[in-house]
Amino acid sequence: MTSDTRLADVIVKLPDRSTCRIQRRLVIKRGTAEPSKPEYHCALPTGEPVSWLGDGKYRLPDGSIAVAVAHRPPAP
Repeated sequence: MTSDTRLADVIVKLPDRSTCRIQRRLVIKRGTAEPSKPEYHCALPTGEPVSWLGDGKYRLPDGSIAVAVAHRPPAP
């Protein structure tokens, strides 16, 4: 089984109107027996996991909900 990954940065707005960056990695696992399934692995730059809720919303480790306002490839 092989996998492909793509990394992107998502800028989100928090309830207090501040912003932060989330690193979102799309992982596509390719197997011979089943179709490929994309998965998102999201984290803060510090490595703390973030839950993707869909529809541009993310749950941060402290439980707050953030909304995506921009999307960009990460800086080299």
